[in-house]
Formats: sequence, structure tokens, C-alpha cells
Amino acid sequence: MSHLDFSEDDLIDAMSTISTISEVDSRSLSPCPCPATPKLPADETAQGADAVREWKHPKFYWSDFVDIQVEGTLYRVPRVMMQQSETFKSNLSTENSVGALYVDGITTQEMEAFLDVSDARLVTGDDHFTFEQWAGALAVANRMAIPRIRNHVIQRLQDALNRLDPFDCIDVADKYRVHEWLFQPFLRICERPEPLTPPEVLRLGPERSSAVGRVREKLLVHKYDSAISWVGDHWPRSSGRSYYRPPAPQWAVMSENLETALSIEAKRLIELETILSKPEFQPLSPSGKSDIESIHHGMPHPRYCQKDLKTIKTRNCLYQLPLRYFEQPHLLEGNQDHKELSPDARDIITLPDDVAVSDWNVFLEILTARPFDEPLLSLGFSAWMTGLRFAERFGNDSARRYIIQRIETDFPSQDPVDLLEAAKIAGSPDSDWLRGIYTTLSQRSGLLSPGDLRRIGEEATVQVWKLRDQFIYQQGYNRNE
Repeated sequence: MSHLDFSEDDLIDAMSTISTISEVDSRSLSPCPCPATPKLPADETAQGADAVREWKHPKFYWSDFVDIQVEGTLYRVPRVMMQQSETFKSNLSTENSVGALYVDGITTQEMEAFLDVSDARLVTGDDHFTFEQWAGALAVANRMAIPRIRNHVIQRLQDALNRLDPFDCIDVADKYRVHEWLFQPFLRICERPEPLTPPEVLRLGPERSSAVGRVREKLLVHKYDSAISWVGDHWPRSSGRSYYRPPAPQWAVMSENLETALSIEAKRLIELETILSKPEFQPLSPSGKSDIESIHHGMPHPRYCQKDLKTIKTRNCLYQLPLRYFEQPHLLEGNQDHKELSPDARDIITLPDDVAVSDWNVFLEILTARPFDEPLLSLGFSAWMTGLRFAERFGNDSARRYIIQRIETDFPSQDPVDLLEAAKIAGSPDSDWLRGIYTTLSQRSGLLSPGDLRRIGEEATVQVWKLRDQFIYQQGYNRNE
């Protein structure tokens, strides 16, 4: 069962009173700004004084955060995210100021859900979130007016809501002020055979109930008029013979055509009834600036206080990221002996000497990419292979699985030797994708070279040779015929 297959009870449990505001435009909400990675003097070609100078990477050195207090809990949120909040961006503290920004109208559970969703990365996915978590994230995105995450949540919940009772869907859409969630439930109500019941009229209210009645009446008239017109247009006529038996009407064809036409008409009518499709939600003004002095200082959240940030160094470029992003961080340092390091140096993870800055940057692009980034992560084949080698070397299984999935879907025309090398590095299990590559390579003109054998490995070589023997035999059999 998918985590998005929510029951009606899940929906009811998730619904609580919240404050929301209208959406605004925003830029990307990755934890740090996402310009193209610049060419830093930290590369292996650096000369002179720059060769020994340490540089903080402009994208992957996370150090600028805003303290947010919700109820009695403190969170440290990336400043770049809060700068997109139309509600609170003018109240953000400076780097040197003391005190937290208090946000009311949401709960700690909703704030935690919001941070969980915003911290979800492409390599980890977000299918494991419950309906309650998605709803909480939407509540905070509304309260803070952060459209990028709001739109992402709306899209992820759309299919799940369509499987629920249409009246529950309408309640959720009203609560979270989402026009996109209103159309389908009203379409289902207007197209069903049964009219509204008294409890349903009470639930929708007089204006919406009246609009539903108008749409249903027009659809009923349209249905019978279309049926009569179809029968009149397709009923056989006498050809002048004295005896004529007309063929049976194609009722199945008529029913299919009428159903299609009726659905199109229903969508058109609902769009015209703006009280159904695009109601004017009551504007809710954000709360005024809270008096921080009157609020007790909150306790830091154990996960979202950014205490797991770790500085990583490769060559003379410094990075600072949450240690949880690296599933086996002890593998990053290789065989480095901490006894020979100074106390300050022991707080820094120094990558092995053979790790190039440019290759590490590619791996971090993959590791930190979010599903709501715009544009979505797109790399060339060689970059994915670089990331795959790092994922395998440093024991990051989630990155390894995601990368091989992207290679499978994004590069169907790539050289089969390249694809089998990727499958070998990733340890891909037997699959239709892998068997298809074996078949393609077995039918290619020319034999596998020693370099090809080293790249694809012994198991893939044996599979290709077996299929090639069968292919050559079949070719000879066809020629003899």
C-alpha cells in the first residue's frame, strides 16, 4: 500500500484550524542558493598564494540560518528559505542579532512536517510521508507564503485526494485554500446519478448547492437532447424497397460518444460556475510582529537545530553540510590517522587526496538536489557516472539507487558498454533493463575488447557471450533456410 493511499480517517485526523494567506511568487528554496558551481582557485591547477588558501564553497558551505520559534520549540532554518516568505522576510534578523522570530498560527507538528518535506532530497524521495505530514507542510507553506513548496505539496496530494470522498476533498481544499483541488470533486458530484442529500446541502452551503443544482440540470437536459439527436441522425431510413429491415442501432457506440460529450460539457459548466471552481477565499492578514520578550525562550529541536553540520575539506575547498546526508560518514576520511592531527583539524573531515574538487561538487549537486528545485536536476552521463562512483565508494546507498534509476530512464541510447559498467558499479540486480542491454550488446557487430571486458565485469561478459552464441546460431539457421 502506498503512503499516499490515505483513508478517510487520515484526512479527518489531519484537519485542524490554521491561519493561511494567499500565495506569492518565489525563487528556488534549496537550502542554499543554487547558482552554477563556480571555478574556484581550490582546483588542482591553482597557482601561488591561492594554492594554500582555504575557500568556503559558495553553495555547499551552509552557515547562514534564521532562528524560528514555534510554540515552545526553536528551529534553525536556512535564511535563503525564509527570504522567500512574503510574510516574514521583512522581519528576518541579521547574522549578528540575537533572538528568534516567533511564528504563530501553526503547531510544532506542522513545522516539523514542513521541515521534513523541505529537507527531502531526490536521492531519498518523499513517498514515505503520511497525509498528516503533507497537510502539515502545506499549512506552514501557506502561513509563511512560500509557493514553491506549497505547489509541490499540492501536486503530490492531488491524486490521493481524488480517491477520497468528494465532500472531504472540498473541505480540505477550502481549509488549505487550494483552487486546484476543487474541480475534480465537484465534477464527481455533478456527474453522479444521485442528487444532493439534505446533509450534503447543509455541508456545501446554499450558494454552492444552488450551483451544483444548475450544473446537474443542464447536464441532464444535454444528455437527453444529445441522445435523441444521435438516434435521429443514425436511425436507418427506407431505401424505397417494399420490404426493409433496418440494422440494429450501435448502442455501445452511442453510449461511449454521449459519455465523452457529457464529460466535456460538465467540465465547461463547472468552470463557468466560479463559486465551485474558483471561489474567493476569505483573505487572512498575517499576524503582527510578536513581542519576543513576552514569549518564553524555546527548547532547540533535536533534529532541526543544525547541530549536525560538519565541515568537509577536499584540497583547499571547505564544505559544510548536515552529516546525516552521508549515510556512512566514517568512510569519507579513508584511512586518515586522527592521532597525527591537531585538535582543530580533528573537527574537519578531510577527504582522500585523490578526490578532485570538481568531482566532489558533482556528487554534492546530486546529494542535495530537491524535488521542488527549478529547474530539476539534469546532468550528462559522465556526471552521473562520477556521482555513482562516489556513492559506491562512500557507501551512500540511497544516492546509488537514485543515480542508476536516472541512468536507466534518461539514457536509453547510451553505449551498452557504458550502461553495463554503470550497472556493475551500482550492483544492479537482474531486470528487464539489464537483459535488454545484454541482448543489444550481443547483437552488435564486432567482439568485446579486453577494455570492454574489464569495464562490464565477468558476469555481464558471460551473459553477453551466451546470447551472442544464440544469435549467431539463429543467423546461420536463417541463412540455411
